[in-house]
Amino acid sequence: MEKFIQKPEGYNMWINGGFFVMNKQIFEYLDGDMEDVQWERGPLIQIANDGKLSAFVHLGFWKAMDALRDKIELEDIWKFGNAPWKIWN
Repeated sequence: MEKFIQKPEGYNMWINGGFFVMNKQIFEYLDGDMEDVQWERGPLIQIANDGKLSAFVHLGFWKAMDALRDKIELEDIWKFGNAPWKIWN
């Protein structure tokens, strides 16, 4: 991946789903008071600039569950038998 932009504007853009797999070299990008570090606005951009960031493109169902309304929506999808993540009978 050549660059990383947090929350890019436009349609058909890939998003950061917030799941990361890292090796111990990540600590080369983390220094100082971690309370002040914004992951998406600092280290992640530098990692991409250094050519050390790759991404998994997920083409299946994905829905954030950041608020109560999201939880309710996902529970309704499950309750009415429309859950695309259910892969068993």
